[in-house]
Amino acid sequence: MNPDSVQVGLPITQQGGYRDLAVKVVTIGRPANGYRLTNIAPIPPVVTVFSSNFEQVNALPGYVETDPLDLNGASADIETRLNLNLPLGVTLVGEQSVLVQVGISAIQGSLTLTNLPVEINNLSSGLQAHFSPDKVAVLLSGPLPALNTLVPADVHVIIDAKGLTPGTYQLTPTIQLLIEGVTVESILPGTVEVVISKKTTP
Repeated sequence: MNPDSVQVGLPITQQGGYRDLAVKVVTIGRPANGYRLTNIAPIPPVVTVFSSNFEQVNALPGYVETDPLDLNGASADIETRLNLNLPLGVTLVGEQSVLVQVGISAIQGSLTLTNLPVEINNLSSGLQAHFSPDKVAVLLSGPLPALNTLVPADVHVIIDAKGLTPGTYQLTPTIQLLIEGVTVESILPGTVEVVISKKTTP
């Protein structure tokens, strides 16, 4: 009895002279101060090379390097095409360069500003306000480049007195930031005693 079908296993190998190699991105320089390298991705991550000299292909390491990518002073993501550094007699099969995507992000940090004066908004006419304390500390976080340029004048500690009549209140100030990308983590102290009274007439 003859079988209806026969399974035959055949190994699949690259033809002589061809080889798959991983792409190794070569970089020089460093990102700008306050920034860090987060990712480097070659696309494709593996390429096929060819040489008529079979021994030359087999002697290659398991990777191929790109031309150097200069990261000096970088402060944003980079996307560029790079050529591969191949020895004489070895050629790249298909696209003759690789796309390289580089992630650059700002280093995160924190900063505490002390002795920031408390300000009041929307206080009704004829009233005056006294604060205790009249100055607070504010803890901020964000990208180091933004924090490094921040000055106390960029941060306003505001008490909203809208609708308040004479009396004593424990109020939570709000923070107005004049710089983007920075987050308020805390205010010390978290509340301010506000005493509102009528203005005295001389």
